[in-house]
Amino acid sequence: MYVIGIFLLSVLIPFIFVSTSIVSGVELFSKDEVPFGKSYDDWIAEFWNWVVSLSLDEATPKPGGCLIHESGSMVMLMNSAVGGSHNQVCTITSDQGILIPNWNAWCDSGDHRGLSDEQLTRCAREQFNLGKIGSEVKVDGVPIAKLDVTMALISGSLDYKITTLQNISEIYTKGFNITIPADSMLLSAADLVAGDWRAGSHGWWVFLEPLPPGKHTVSYNVRVFPTGALTSPGVNAVSSDITYLLNVT
Repeated sequence: MYVIGIFLLSVLIPFIFVSTSIVSGVELFSKDEVPFGKSYDDWIAEFWNWVVSLSLDEATPKPGGCLIHESGSMVMLMNSAVGGSHNQVCTITSDQGILIPNWNAWCDSGDHRGLSDEQLTRCAREQFNLGKIGSEVKVDGVPIAKLDVTMALISGSLDYKITTLQNISEIYTKGFNITIPADSMLLSAADLVAGDWRAGSHGWWVFLEPLPPGKHTVSYNVRVFPTGALTSPGVNAVSSDITYLLNVT
């Protein structure tokens, strides 16, 4: 399983949201919506299948490049676990929403054999999403969402402290299918196995409604720090600053 980030009460509770629908003129999809007729689970499943499909060259942000995934009415921005500072320049349309991955992870049955869908989601949280996690999203320089949480396992029980969860969707997905190709760059970066597997994911996301035509800047960062002996050994320190210069037509 690979980190790109990673249940609060139980995986039986698929979503936890603390969100408003409009911030400084920027609209966000709310917990009661199904963006463009597709569930949050399905969008996240597509995001992970995109991430694992990338070769090393395709997954490496190029200066002035456009690392993005367009899926009809939704645009997906790069994985926040990339690390470092990156600027991308992309053209999208004014009828496309924007999926921003604050910090997320998944586990799959390729390297976690015999686990149920529920156990895979728990694995994502407890192996890869522990530690002190902070993230902020800005649109045109205005902060619209902020994440500041600390999660640790203490004697096998989850200790979860929420300092800030503003306009962030915390999502525990249902199980989904994931295909890891033989040329996935993640095969060399984690204990993944090529093939078709079941997967479960946990993490924090922002779903933006379409932006009006014109030039816009969407930026997000993440800071993840292990919390000593209380953090799973699968958690590593990560620092990313990502900016997309969007020409919305």
